Amino acid sequence: MTAFPEGHPGDPAPTRGPGSPGDPDGGDVDVLYLAGQRPAAAGEWLLITAAGGLPGAEFTARVLPAAGRQAHGGDVLVRLAPEPAAGPLELPTVGVSGWAVIDGLLILVAAWDRQDPDGWPERIRATVAFAMSVVTELEDHGAGLGPAQVVDLDDDAQAATAGVPAGATFGEAGPGRELRR
Repeated sequence: MTAFPEGHPGDPAPTRGPGSPGDPDGGDVDVLYLAGQRPAAAGEWLLITAAGGLPGAEFTARVLPAAGRQAHGGDVLVRLAPEPAAGPLELPTVGVSGWAVIDGLLILVAAWDRQDPDGWPERIRATVAFAMSVVTELEDHGAGLGPAQVVDLDDDAQAATAGVPAGATFGEAGPGRELRR
């Protein structure tokens, strides 16, 4: 197995093609491309850019650089963390978690422990697509997601909240739109 080519010590040379994790433009990556690759010891954060709910549908992300990983309100992310093998005959597994950022808070959506490094993208697809659709609906209905608020992913993941923050889904009254609660 190879590691995410983000310049971590001991990692192999990055692949430098369009849409690959080593893409110098930092472009979107097909999440299925990441299957089978080992995340760095410190883990990886993926900023989800598109997620169709059906197998084989579009599922893209941007691999965030190791230094200064941040997100903004309305972002949906996936966190990958290597897990040690349970025994000498066990293969290594990956811990995967889905996150949303709302109103300056990092919110855990779901977590999957001991995932096969080859199969995790399809196992999480439906949940990530659901999180993307919820965030989009909230935004479309005027919810205060806090897109200008920055969340430090490596620090704030330790103090993540559960559930949608109170008041974030109320939105604001605007021309032709009533404030709904």
